[in-house]
Amino acid sequence: MSKDKLHTLRNKLHIEGHLLLLTCAFIVIAVFFGITTPRFFKPESIVSMAFQCPEIGLMALGMMSTMIIGGINLSINDTANLSALLSGIFLAKIVPSNIPANQMTMYIGGAMIIALLVGFVCGVLNGFLVGHIEVSPILATLATLILFRGISVAITGGKTLTGFPEQLSVIGHNTVLGIPIPFLILLVIAGLLYIILNRTTLGFKTRMMGTNPNASRFSGINNKAITMKIYIISGVLGAIAGIIVMSRTNSAAYEYGTRTYILLTLLIAVLGGVSPGFGNVAGVVLAVFILQMLSTGFHMLLMGVRGSAFFKDFSWGVLLILFLIIGYFMRGRKGSEQS
Repeated sequence: MSKDKLHTLRNKLHIEGHLLLLTCAFIVIAVFFGITTPRFFKPESIVSMAFQCPEIGLMALGMMSTMIIGGINLSINDTANLSALLSGIFLAKIVPSNIPANQMTMYIGGAMIIALLVGFVCGVLNGFLVGHIEVSPILATLATLILFRGISVAITGGKTLTGFPEQLSVIGHNTVLGIPIPFLILLVIAGLLYIILNRTTLGFKTRMMGTNPNASRFSGINNKAITMKIYIISGVLGAIAGIIVMSRTNSAAYEYGTRTYILLTLLIAVLGGVSPGFGNVAGVVLAVFILQMLSTGFHMLLMGVRGSAFFKDFSWGVLLILFLIIGYFMRGRKGSEQS
């Protein structure tokens, strides 16, 4: 197929160059591990990957939302942990353990609402600091990261909460038609976020603000209100991730994911092609799948080998560098064609 025909086909399918590149990388990695690791494509392996990726995927979508307006949310992982801890305290300390199963389901629903409200409040605080006080997004969310983590440690004494009702594990362990519930939640949230960013006035204003904040302000867009709404969305997505983690592990802790998840969400967002004013939900979701495949594939391929975790981190870094280099040349070529 000629380059002109490929370009025409890509335009007809409305496929961005970066998304096409991610799709090719996804296929190559899947084929590589499918050949080198016979267990990679077994149903249990695929289901296991589908259980593992939703929590980081939701946080990455939350990070993406803030990066599109030129911001960042370094506190999204601690938002998830704080949301899980406060809802977990409600379930473990307040709800009686000897109530009927149908009533317990109602209490679990109440705990989910508590988690979402916590995520909402965390988003409001971040949005207020960034949008109204005009604190640098990095400094504002770094400050709230420390604040949320401090609150989490204070209310738990640094201990892990356990002993939640058995019904809570339905979210993190059950499937629907063989598809893990957390994975379905990720797909639904990704679909909703796609609609918000690409089919609503809020999405248009968000991209306008990210592309040129001054131009958007002079065109009548309320940048402060947009910032507040986007950080609220990010906080709620973090809370949903916290619910999934709590359900999957049957525990809640202030330190869950604090060593790696922020870096991972940033890696996924950059790998997915997110930048101020630009970002594709499908690209971020594909980036999540790619990193999960690399993690699972190298774990299977090098099981029992000392330092095998190095290859996972190494492959993530190499992949990101390759995409940055390819993106640089793609932008240069596009600029030369336009001139």
